[in-house]
Amino acid sequence: MPLRQILLIAAIVVLAVGMGYWAYETDLKVSRQPAGTTTEIKVPDFFSYNAHIREFNEHGQLKSDLTADSISHFPHNDITLLASPDLWSYSENATPWHTVADTGRILPDGETVELKQNVVMTQVEGDTQKLRMDTDFLTIYSGQDFADTNRPVTIISPSGVMKANGMKAFYKRDFIQLKSRVRGVHESR
Repeated sequence: MPLRQILLIAAIVVLAVGMGYWAYETDLKVSRQPAGTTTEIKVPDFFSYNAHIREFNEHGQLKSDLTADSISHFPHNDITLLASPDLWSYSENATPWHTVADTGRILPDGETVELKQNVVMTQVEGDTQKLRMDTDFLTIYSGQDFADTNRPVTIISPSGVMKANGMKAFYKRDFIQLKSRVRGVHESR
């Protein structure tokens, strides 16, 4: 047998042994994973289009009213995603607050709502807008009746305009606390 054929056969054998070893090693790496490891499926367990959710307090009075183009709940992290949320928050003896945004989510506690992109929060008295706040991110704590942001916010009232970095709005007390870099224009009437 010529030397050339022997080298060709040896190369094929070495290649076959190398591929077999590689396949064996790859199989071992896959089988070495812990037995309980599974890939989480990140699909919603329920969803709703044109959703409307109302929450009442212990006395049967309306506490909040949420509508959204769609709501999707994900069980792997217990978060509910909202498309175009429209939220009304009510408190006894206080003017209601109306909040809209492009997107949002309800956190696992069911009481905390995070709103993002074009967030507008208004305090409405009858048919008139008493106060308007614009920001790009807002967290509403419905169990504690306040909203919070660390992002820039613009507050428009009948008497002027204020801008700040961050704020807390307390529903029950009709009180707004601005966090930093506050500047504004006030018109006396």
